[in-house]
Amino acid sequence: MNLLQELKIKFQTGDILTRLLFINCGLFVLLLLLDIIFTLFSFGGNKFAFVVCNYPWSPYMIALRPWSLVTSMFASSGLWHLLFNMLTLYWLGGIFLRFFTSSNLRGLYILGGISGMILFTAVFMLFPSLQLKDWVQNIPLCSACILCFCTALAFRAPDTTENIPLLGPVKIKYIVLTLAIIDVALLPHVSPAYDAAHLGAAATGWLFNYLLRKGKDITQPVTNVIVWLDKLITPKK
Repeated sequence: MNLLQELKIKFQTGDILTRLLFINCGLFVLLLLLDIIFTLFSFGGNKFAFVVCNYPWSPYMIALRPWSLVTSMFASSGLWHLLFNMLTLYWLGGIFLRFFTSSNLRGLYILGGISGMILFTAVFMLFPSLQLKDWVQNIPLCSACILCFCTALAFRAPDTTENIPLLGPVKIKYIVLTLAIIDVALLPHVSPAYDAAHLGAAATGWLFNYLLRKGKDITQPVTNVIVWLDKLITPKK
């Protein structure tokens, strides 16, 4: 059995955290290889593959790059940011699953990305001056997706503690706040709209927890769509 087959089996048999980790890391490696090839053949600009897989604020560019609606949710801004995102996803995602379901995690990850896209586009359209400045207008949204479920966790179990090496027990609300600050620090100040995207994702995480307490699960529509797509793609036996 070769490496690709082993990875395929681990992906198919893994839980939602394993699959998200595989998709994020796999996309990063793929875009890195594509950019190396594009550079060798002088095709496109700097980090061309990475840029076209990020989310563009412009509806016109979205129409030209519809795949970015999906790929941007699994893209990080660089190697260190990827490592930080995957550590946060694995660690806090595991804690999240103690209080919520795998469907909740998957749904919030996607809803965090969608809300981030909406806020990112809305800020550019509400403030046209941003379009004229030298702001980055294509962004990765992996960290916003992760922030969404982390916020839900912080509001669900704020005073639950986790043991941190050298620090001892630390409340989850402080862990999430610290990781959010580090995440912002790792990102270059590319655009005020980028900050809005993260705030939108965090607000979605809060809204999920608030409505769930009232018996309403906003991740259920996402689960329904995933199940429908799975039935559509999976060949009938």
